[in-house]
Amino acid sequence: MTRSAVPEAPEIVLDAVAKTFDTPSGPVEAVAPVSVRLAAGQTTALVGPSGCGKSTLLRLIAGLEAPSAGTIAIGGESPDAVRARAGLSMAFQDPSLLPWRSLRGNVALALKLARKPVDRAAVDRLIALVGLEGFEGARPAELSGGMRQRAAIARCLVTEPRLLLLDEPFGAVDELTRGRLNRELPALWQARGTTALLVTHSVREAVLLSDRVLVFSPRPAQVAADIAVPFAHPRAPDLTRSNRFLDLCDQVSAALAQGEATRRMVAE
Repeated sequence: MTRSAVPEAPEIVLDAVAKTFDTPSGPVEAVAPVSVRLAAGQTTALVGPSGCGKSTLLRLIAGLEAPSAGTIAIGGESPDAVRARAGLSMAFQDPSLLPWRSLRGNVALALKLARKPVDRAAVDRLIALVGLEGFEGARPAELSGGMRQRAAIARCLVTEPRLLLLDEPFGAVDELTRGRLNRELPALWQARGTTALLVTHSVREAVLLSDRVLVFSPRPAQVAADIAVPFAHPRAPDLTRSNRFLDLCDQVSAALAQGEATRRMVAE
């Protein structure tokens, strides 16, 4: 594919999107009406309390759940249309690797499903980048939980998607490896101008990786704060020690606390 033929990274537009689940004990509102426009080519972090609806919102954008109300447009298309042509890739909290395939086979499978040629050298380079060199032939049962999560990240990135959805991608990874992946992996999608959404419980990670942080209230998810991250890419290793970075982390943390306090007041 020539550079001119590569699809543009999409803008995402959510218009009054809401989601309610029917349960035996009655309806549960997971996402309150959310209207937001996510710029093409930017990385947006979604942070909020556990169970607030962040992952549900990501699944709505991926077309894995249908909204109860409102509309979602990805580059002017529906999520179903984008997913049908392999225009997006998503890394879940659960790696969901096929147990009978090797690590290399699991990563390469994403290319086959996207109807793209399998470049074994490129697959192995990505496996090495996530720190799994030497395990290419291993089955998932032979890998630790953190290693399986890294394999899932490699599988997600190998297709070079124009829309990347990451649901706590580093949650099962040890702190040292998580720091290295935070430094090295974003360059893979940022250099291509990919639109990326990242769900994370780490305020530091949200500020380090994103161009924008959306802070959500407790369930049902509502946008409690919309915070721009002014640092240019690529970001210097010592950025996290700067006063500007720490001040921004404090701002996100304060917005999280305020969102929880506001929700408690409404509930009372």
